[in-house]
Formats: sequence, structure tokens, C-alpha cells
Amino acid sequence: MSLHADLLKQAHHLATKEPRRPSQASLRRAISASYYALFHCLVDDATRRMMPGPHRTSIRQCVSRAFRHSDMRAVCKSFAAGNPPSNLAPAFTGVAIDPRLVAIAQTFQDLQEARHQADYNTYRLFQRSDALYYHQLAIRALQHWKDIRRTTQADAFLTGLLVTRHIQG
Repeated sequence: MSLHADLLKQAHHLATKEPRRPSQASLRRAISASYYALFHCLVDDATRRMMPGPHRTSIRQCVSRAFRHSDMRAVCKSFAAGNPPSNLAPAFTGVAIDPRLVAIAQTFQDLQEARHQADYNTYRLFQRSDALYYHQLAIRALQHWKDIRRTTQADAFLTGLLVTRHIQG
């Protein structure tokens, strides 16, 4: 099973394991796991496309460490607004961004913000419904990704997640 699938499974387990009064720790870790499911899916897809094959695992692991959450958020912010970053715009000349890609980008931002709240805002209390909501968001985004992952737009998106600030527009 892939890491992102394991993380989704873990998120659901943590959100539902305590039937009466779920602990804040379980709910917070469930929200974090939902974010990381999407994060690791995108990073894994990007590195596998750049370096395909079974004998390149170690180099993929090195490259995967180059993905920065803040850079990914900035790219997703542009895509969620329906506008790719200007340095990726040539890949979208004459075509609208697929609405599923817009949804994935928005979900990435929403999940990242929820993870920040869950990990760092100790005064906020979460409900089971919050954790399950973010889990469902991740599931929907991953389904959208599965549907579009082999498109040119997906390639441009993945490229942007890693190198957008290094591409001349």
C-alpha cells in the first residue's frame, strides 16, 4: 500500500477510534494525516515522473526532500484562483484549467491550513466532524488527482510545485 493510502487509512482510524469522546490528539493527528496524504501523493507522483523505474528510489527520496510546503501552497493558491503562476502560463495557453485541478489546489490549501491549526493552535478544539470533513476532502482530491494525473496540466502543476520559483516567466 502507498504512503498516501496508509495516511488516509490512519486519518480515518484516528478520527473514529474513540467512540464516545475522541481525544484532541487523535483528531489533530487525523487532520494532519489527511493533509500529508495529499502532500505525499503529489510529491510521489512528481518524483516518479522525473525519475521512473525501480532502481531510482534513492534519488527520488532525495528530490522529494526539495518540495517546500510554502512553495507548494503558493502554486496551489494561483491554481485555486484559476490562474496558473505566470511562469507556468505557457502550458495553459488557450485552455482553461481543469476544474478538478482547481479543486485539488484549493483542497491542498485548505488541508494545509487545517494542519497548521491542528498542529500549532492548541487553543482550538476540534470535533470528530472536523477530522472526518478533512478526511473526505483529501479523499475527493485524491480521486480527482487519479482522474487527471496523466494530463499535460497535471504535469505542469507538478513541475510548478517543485520549481516554479526557478522558472523564468
